[in-house]
Amino acid sequence: MGKARDMKSGNSHRSDLTILVIEDDQSIREQLAASLQTLGMHVVLARHPEEGMEKFHSASPDLVLIDIHLPQASSFGMLEELSALAPDLPLVVLAERGNKDDLIKALRLGVSDYLILPLADDTMLEHSIQNSLRRARLIEENSRIRKKLEQINVELERRLEEFHQDQQAGRHVQINMMPVPPQRISRFLFKHKVIPSLYLSGDTVDYKQVSRHEILFYIADVSGHGSSSAFVTVLLRFRIDQIRRDYQCGRFTGEFTPARLLEMLNLDLLASELDKHVTLFMGLLNDSDNSLIYSVAGHHPLPFLYSGGKAAQVTLSRNSFPIGLLKEADYIDDVMQLPGKFALWLFSDGILEHIKHGSLEEKEAKLAAAIEQSAGDFDQLKALLQLSKSIKAPDDIAIMSVSDV
Repeated sequence: MGKARDMKSGNSHRSDLTILVIEDDQSIREQLAASLQTLGMHVVLARHPEEGMEKFHSASPDLVLIDIHLPQASSFGMLEELSALAPDLPLVVLAERGNKDDLIKALRLGVSDYLILPLADDTMLEHSIQNSLRRARLIEENSRIRKKLEQINVELERRLEEFHQDQQAGRHVQINMMPVPPQRISRFLFKHKVIPSLYLSGDTVDYKQVSRHEILFYIADVSGHGSSSAFVTVLLRFRIDQIRRDYQCGRFTGEFTPARLLEMLNLDLLASELDKHVTLFMGLLNDSDNSLIYSVAGHHPLPFLYSGGKAAQVTLSRNSFPIGLLKEADYIDDVMQLPGKFALWLFSDGILEHIKHGSLEEKEAKLAAAIEQSAGDFDQLKALLQLSKSIKAPDDIAIMSVSDV
């Protein structure tokens, strides 16, 4: 098939096509040979299937014309043999008018076309050959494309396996970098749960002691999903730990407050040019006076303070932008005195998508009601909100609680 070209009528436009004609009737055989030579093709003639098979092997034809009514021979057996030896070889059968059963049988064997004898003119013969060759080229091209797609699929499966391994490694790093809950620091108990919408999460939490009386904690939600967002959570955690160590070693300049840390993180993220922004709630607990200094970088929903059987969101002096958006963004510290018995609940905004129905205010009211119903118990609240590993969350969900013990 590689040497096949579009045919032109007339001797002045010869082609390199070789046509094998298998026909026992000498007059029809000579007529076909003359017509094909007039169309500029090389013709190989055979009188019966046995001779036809010999000529097939020696001439390597581009197309075979075969009479399906050859006497004392099995033309159908030859069709089957040719189809097995050369599946892409176009086969055109010659049939007598009125013999439909044999024609249907030949078509079921996969022949390209059929011609009813006697031929009216050379135009029908030319069109049949052209259409059969065109069909064979399409089959050959489809086969080549299919093989190429199979190769692509094999490569894609290999790359997906590598990606899955990378995701597993990334998830392992993420989990191991987060604190292991529950954790008691000073007289406060910290618990958390992160449920990724994909294999990796853009939500993260952390809590660590930074001085004798101070505990720093935060919840963060990186824009987007998947590995790129998860990578930013790792960078964020690394940078906060670096700042914390500087503070502990006396290398930190200025006041160590949540707002000051958010200002530094904002400039760091902008300088990284990662095209990501992060919402955060960051708090600094002091166990000596039971105070909380906190700052918010566009994070929503705001935390809920549970005390005396009631849950209400903490208040803000002023809203601030997420970090990584504006160089000019500034952040403020708010201060509150914590009650003697309390539980502070922090959520990423994925919890609002998890709660299916209602306006923003109604969803926040449902969160407050669930906290009150659970009486501040972490496991009961998870059950009430139906937060488990098996849920298919539309967005990453992080939940964290801080309570006095």
